[in-house]
Amino acid sequence: MGKVKRNMPCPCGSGLKYKKCCGKSEAEFPSIAVQELKQVQKDVMEFAFTEHKETIDQFLNQYSFLSDLEQSAQKICVFNLGVWGVFSQPLAEGGLTIFEDYLKRKGSSILRSQTKEAVETWTNLAPALLRVKHIGDALIRFEDAVTNEEVTVKMNVKREGPFVGEYVLGFPIKVGGHTEFFLQFTIYPAKMAEALKSRLSEALDRFTGEGGAKEQLMREDFHHVLMKLCQQEEHPSPEQAPQEIEWANDMEKETALVIEKGMLDEGHSETFASWAVGLWKSYCAKKAPVIKKTEAFAAALEYFINTVSKSDKSVSQAKLAKKYGVSASTVSNRFKDIESVLKEELDHHLELMPS
Repeated sequence: MGKVKRNMPCPCGSGLKYKKCCGKSEAEFPSIAVQELKQVQKDVMEFAFTEHKETIDQFLNQYSFLSDLEQSAQKICVFNLGVWGVFSQPLAEGGLTIFEDYLKRKGSSILRSQTKEAVETWTNLAPALLRVKHIGDALIRFEDAVTNEEVTVKMNVKREGPFVGEYVLGFPIKVGGHTEFFLQFTIYPAKMAEALKSRLSEALDRFTGEGGAKEQLMREDFHHVLMKLCQQEEHPSPEQAPQEIEWANDMEKETALVIEKGMLDEGHSETFASWAVGLWKSYCAKKAPVIKKTEAFAAALEYFINTVSKSDKSVSQAKLAKKYGVSASTVSNRFKDIESVLKEELDHHLELMPS
């Protein structure tokens, strides 16, 4: 077949002109190809759990630690182990991975050349544990926890994160000129950072001690890494456990969680974050606020704390507005209200503030 002219119908069958479809440059990766890649991700896993169901079940059943996990943690681990098994382990006939078997049997159904080329780069897909270093406009810059390399991923920050300092576990893939996560990812809160670093270090020492290369840890020994990451925390006995704060409604409680996360993201201790939540509880008890956007109150309280604690870090209302995704005027209004309500008890709260 000769060279396709720019104004001719694209040979992939989309109905679009070649220049607006597969003839686009890498920088103009067509949106229809992006949608196809999202569908291929689902197709690969459906293929694995239908055509290779028995093999996948046997593969997952060998990891006994899964049965000791809570249901939500178990689902996360099953997904991650499943994807790792599909792309990294020779589970298909002839020593192929299930993904290679998918390409062999289903690859011809991918007609668009750009889509197919992108899918073929997934052959070396491996999990990665990444720490959020910087959040930009629809792009997040991570640092790989194993290799320390910088990884930029196209994604938007939602209410639940990820935020700076948090860890994300996922499978980075190339989609045109950018990187995304394969299907889904797992966020670990900032308060788990030290525990995660310690557990990852243990897994890495074990792997390299047996002759493994650091760069191959996640691809070759991911099951041990995941087992370490999923270790259950030792919970205090009922006598030692802190008393649960009773909130008047779900919005007050949700705001408390946003405040706690905001404090931890700034590098404050869990004790300091708890003190900040206590401030919020005092405000709620006096004001009974009508909360439409939790982030507005969280931003205002953080500004209030920064102001009254005389912190060395100067944080503007505009900066906090950007951090929480609200307007600076909203932060200003909420701050004035919090300041007014808490001023009578301020000295008492400052006495309780952790150093």
